[in-house]
Amino acid sequence: MTRNPQHGAASYCDQSRAAIALTAARRRDTVRPMIAAIRPVLVSLCLVLTLAPRPALALHEDDLAALRARIDALMRRDDMVGLAVGIVAGGEVILAETRGTRVRGGDAAVRPDTRFRLASLSKGFAGTLAAQLVEAGKLDLTQPVARDAPYFRLADQRERDRATLEHVLSHRLGLPPHAYDNLLEADVPVTNIFKRLGGVKLVCRVGDCYVYQNVAFSLIEPAVARATGGDYEAVVTRRLFEPLAMRHASFGLDALKADANWAHPHVGTRRGLAEVTPEPAYYRVPSAGGINASLDDMLAWLKAQMGLSPEVLSDAVLEEAHRPRVASRHETRRARWLRGRVTQTHYALGWRVYDYRDLTMIYHAGGVDGYSAQIAFMPDQDLGYVALWNSNSCKGWTLMPDLFDRHLDQPVDDWSHIRC
Repeated sequence: MTRNPQHGAASYCDQSRAAIALTAARRRDTVRPMIAAIRPVLVSLCLVLTLAPRPALALHEDDLAALRARIDALMRRDDMVGLAVGIVAGGEVILAETRGTRVRGGDAAVRPDTRFRLASLSKGFAGTLAAQLVEAGKLDLTQPVARDAPYFRLADQRERDRATLEHVLSHRLGLPPHAYDNLLEADVPVTNIFKRLGGVKLVCRVGDCYVYQNVAFSLIEPAVARATGGDYEAVVTRRLFEPLAMRHASFGLDALKADANWAHPHVGTRRGLAEVTPEPAYYRVPSAGGINASLDDMLAWLKAQMGLSPEVLSDAVLEEAHRPRVASRHETRRARWLRGRVTQTHYALGWRVYDYRDLTMIYHAGGVDGYSAQIAFMPDQDLGYVALWNSNSCKGWTLMPDLFDRHLDQPVDDWSHIRC
């Protein structure tokens, strides 16, 4: 099956035009009126064929079988404990599988309703919520950040006054990477950190470059609170979790550990993989890294992002959330699996946008001590993927490109060379 049917359409149109020209040359007197009559129809047909979106390739059963084999091989590694993987294709969940255990050495299996931390996948919820509030007329992304966060500082007062909510959600505040994450991890109050950002030298003017943030990203929260009259976490729950039936999704450490059905974090040490205590710091910036969810929850979220829950997330909301705002050029250098696949990377509102083998991919990854999460989908291919695992193994990241490369009939890498 061709990956670029437009080439066939163009060929058809070129051949049609040539045939018309040849016939007209041979029988100019009798054929010219007929050509004039049918020309608009042929031109319209050629435009439709040429500009039509690339049809989705079928996801074959052997693709799923290969993915299951890769999952099984991955779970035989010493750096994996539990894993939950799901695929949406053709508007349906076609795979939802779990492997391993919630705790290394334990016998409690990971289930589709087992809770994991999403880490930075939380940012996609913030961006989507903001787009939803824009549609509702409750939020303006061009409004200044300082309007609802007067304690926010930047080294240049004029740049601080220029900073908007759209700059926040697309990492364009001009701060250096991960500004003052160390203070967040040291339990410094978040509002105090916002004030201390005034002592940080900017790497560019506000709006001019992409630099990833966690603390500064959470500046969306006071704006949401003012726009809705509710706490950020409560608003996300009411407007996203509940209508999408994300029954196990929640915020905070207490909610993660509400009962025994949660995946415990594990990290690699010199002595091997070890269970660790969940790191609470990033729960204090819930928009940036505070959500817990299960595979069942994330499949509902994935379907909604793919346009399958229009009663909750309209096409206009999704277009606003997924629209690229800024190039993120160093992203291809950061993630090894992107090399040879992704030619351009951008950031939207809490979402990454990749040019993956000449197709648009909406993507995000998340990681916090002992947890990893990944979500990706190709709108043109009607294919989406999500994975959650409770270790910091980098091998887990390779399942996603493996699936999409197989689906697109591209060579599949031997990922054994990837080192964490």
